[in-house]
Amino acid sequence: MTNASRKFMLSLLAVVPVLAFAQAAPQPAAAPKPAPRPKVYTPVQSPSQRWQQQSSQQQLINRQNQNAVQEQLRQNNLNNQANSATDPAMRTQLNNANQSQQQQYRARQDAAARQYQDKQTVQPAPATTR
Repeated sequence: MTNASRKFMLSLLAVVPVLAFAQAAPQPAAAPKPAPRPKVYTPVQSPSQRWQQQSSQQQLINRQNQNAVQEQLRQNNLNNQANSATDPAMRTQLNNANQSQQQQYRARQDAAARQYQDKQTVQPAPATTR
């Protein structure tokens, strides 16, 4: 081995580990700790409030069922009257009255549902920390 080739081999041996070390991927810096999450205040219903809400819901359902039965009876009565009427003007009057009362019934049902929903939003539960 000549002196020049020896120097070349020594420099190659010195450079190879440096190049290998330089190619190693640097470790990424540790991510900063995330900011603490804010406390969320959510309303928690007490058992008595839950019971009151369920009771109110049941009262609404009972009232709607009662109204539905009354409406069905009313419609059957008007249909019987319209079917037994021989005068076309009387039939027209009965049909118009039936349509008007159906609209009133639907409006009452919608108003009762809205009133229940409004009542629920007006009575917020006490806020607690979770």
